[in-house]
Amino acid sequence: MERIAALSTGTKLMLASATLLFFDLFLTWQKLPQRFGGKFDVTDNLDAWDGWGLLLGLLALSLLTLLILRETDVELSPEVPWNRITLGITGAMLVIALLKNLTDAHSAWASYAGIGFAALAVVGAYLDRDRIQPERERPLAEEWKPRVRASPGPAPSGRASEHRATAAESEPQAAEPSSRW
Repeated sequence: MERIAALSTGTKLMLASATLLFFDLFLTWQKLPQRFGGKFDVTDNLDAWDGWGLLLGLLALSLLTLLILRETDVELSPEVPWNRITLGITGAMLVIALLKNLTDAHSAWASYAGIGFAALAVVGAYLDRDRIQPERERPLAEEWKPRVRASPGPAPSGRASEHRATAAESEPQAAEPSSRW
């Protein structure tokens, strides 16, 4: 709970409204009355998962992903204006929710709730537009130390080993076996 309480008001608004908007897309956004043979009146209930609704759902998921990444310890580029990107995503969500509601016939209450959730997300992004991201504490990198190589073991006795030792002393590269790859 402390982590949620530490979030800014704008971030809380965006997280809540984007989550509610995503689940709102599964509810009935259109109630289309249909007549069959002049005798039957049937209402066809449609959710929001058509062309505009799919784009709206993807934008809501991308906003949630970006907000979660910003609030965790993931290292994001400081040169990128993340607050403006969230404002752009929420603005696009509001425009698409409005377009979907205006172009769909016989809108239901869930479509109006979707517009409200998208508007709340825009308000949250507007509140966070000038918020400065706190600097993350980076762990100090350990200083590089060369690794200690283990000795190859006792040198074999005999004349050949004496010859190799004198050759290694005269040519330092001859002491280590060469590897081409």
